[in-house]
Amino acid sequence: MHDRSERLSRRIVPAVFALSLLLLGIGAASLPLFDPDEARFARTSLEMQRSGDLVVPTFEGRPRLVKPPLLHWLQASLFSVLGTGEWVVRLPSIGAALATVLLTGWVTRRRFGEQGALWATLCLTTMPLFVVIGRQGTLDALLALHIWAVVAYDLDVNSEGGSRPAWPYGLLTGLAFLIKGPVGVVLPLLMMLAGRTASGRAVVPSLRGVFVAVAVWAAVVLPWGLAFIVRIGGTATTLIKEEVWSRFFAGTAHVEPFWYYLPVLPLVCLPWIAPLLFALVRTVRLARDPASLTARYLAAAFLAGLVLLSISRGKIPNYLMPLLPAIAMLLSWELARELERPQRRIRSASLLAATLGAFAIAFAVWGVGQPSGTLRTVAGGAAVVYGLAALGSLPTLWRRQPLRVWVLAASAQIVVLFGVVGWVAPQVSQTRTTAWLIEAVPQLAQGRPVTMVDMKLPSLTWYLDRIPVEVELDRLAEVLPDHEGGLFVVDRRDWARAPEELVRRLRTVGQQGKYLVFERLPDPESETAAVDEAEPPG
Repeated sequence: MHDRSERLSRRIVPAVFALSLLLLGIGAASLPLFDPDEARFARTSLEMQRSGDLVVPTFEGRPRLVKPPLLHWLQASLFSVLGTGEWVVRLPSIGAALATVLLTGWVTRRRFGEQGALWATLCLTTMPLFVVIGRQGTLDALLALHIWAVVAYDLDVNSEGGSRPAWPYGLLTGLAFLIKGPVGVVLPLLMMLAGRTASGRAVVPSLRGVFVAVAVWAAVVLPWGLAFIVRIGGTATTLIKEEVWSRFFAGTAHVEPFWYYLPVLPLVCLPWIAPLLFALVRTVRLARDPASLTARYLAAAFLAGLVLLSISRGKIPNYLMPLLPAIAMLLSWELARELERPQRRIRSASLLAATLGAFAIAFAVWGVGQPSGTLRTVAGGAAVVYGLAALGSLPTLWRRQPLRVWVLAASAQIVVLFGVVGWVAPQVSQTRTTAWLIEAVPQLAQGRPVTMVDMKLPSLTWYLDRIPVEVELDRLAEVLPDHEGGLFVVDRRDWARAPEELVRRLRTVGQQGKYLVFERLPDPESETAAVDEAEPPG
């Protein structure tokens, strides 16, 4: 029976990879780039491709020093070969996400067999954060791949006995550093340290291994790093202080409390939060069981990463992306433990079914509060799908068949995710990009000067392929005389507080979503003068 299950799982894994490709690829070429991150990264890469400067990235002609250049190198190279379509911008992220699925399946197969590989890849593919971030042309999916590659390599080092070369540690952490700086080194090293400690492995590597890893890391990072420091000069010290020390300990953006990720995690790995909690508890209970070494490594690595990210003052859900593969492997291990003795172990399956029911109710309530439209329809559909899966789980729980509960949960999640990428993403794009605004207001694309009022819209720079002027609303009346023939893009909420005098001097050209576009009315004095010049003498 076990051999049959393994053979069946091996046949299904390619279908899971195809599912990942579909979820990540739908809309990649048709959805406009989102503000602010996607469009900003894309524009920076475009400027790098045009200038040929691979050392100091620029955005709107000014140095952009906050992120290392690896993603820009990839995007700029692709622009040179494939053009600048939206799917090209997103190709590095989609490729990285697919590679993460493959890597997770590979290492799980070696540790937990074919069925473990099937469920690890399926759980990873059906996590909302993995799909949402894997579709965006940002650096998070690329960083997650390299961090997970370091951890997976270390996890698999002793799978066949003997030792492995140390140079991949240096190569992978070097590339991770070139993606997002020190976090690309600190996070995987901390996860490895915690995993080795929990699984009873030697924590301190050999001196030779350390030397080789550091030498390879330096060979990867220093050519760009030294050239970058030479180019920006004394700014390097300030940059390191602000982007490393201040961002982590003080927070320069997205400042959230320590416990921020606790309520976020259930949504990030929906619907698998209950089995994950059971897996974490089980690794503690089986702390002395030699068969749980891999699970203990994964649990410790995940918790160490979560603690590090929680200590940092700046927090957004995207930062959890590197932890998702470890969660997926833990989930596959937890399912295997339940399947060993299903007559006694259906607790995680029972809570999984309860989770489906809870989210069915939550989506139904949330959908009622939405205005009629796509979001309300999708919310209602999700409530029905989760509700049916929860109801379908009841007879399988009665018959002590936990695997079928997991199958129902995965099936429901797949349906909901297709609804999200097929209908919700286009709806969200209406307020997250100016591509639709340019389509609704053709005057923006006619070469007239464009001014952004109290906001930054990288997508406007990307789609117009020119650099708009930025001005604060409080200073708009003051600079109006200098913007003859120009257009002004304003958020509706900001425009509501505009002074009456300013309102009388502008007229609406067009609008879309939350954006309004104005142009300056002619000054009364200039109109009178023009009429006087046009009239013949009496």
